[in-house]
Amino acid sequence: MEASTMKKKIKNTIEGLSPEKLKIVLDFLEDLQRSDEEETQALLNEVGFIEEYRQAKEDIRTGNTISWEDIKRDV
Repeated sequence: MEASTMKKKIKNTIEGLSPEKLKIVLDFLEDLQRSDEEETQALLNEVGFIEEYRQAKEDIRTGNTISWEDIKRDV
């Protein structure tokens, strides 16, 4: 897929996101921008990363998450 096509798809997808999800996207994009290309490639090459990332996205989409307040209580 060409970069221009991907950018259009990203822009169209962003338009439909809630403010909470936009924050997550922004955090992720800023991390990608800050990270060194080698670090990014190392992460993408990590066995199972993509599958775990996709599962995490599905968990968020379906609400299969733990709130920060619950985690904070255990610390």
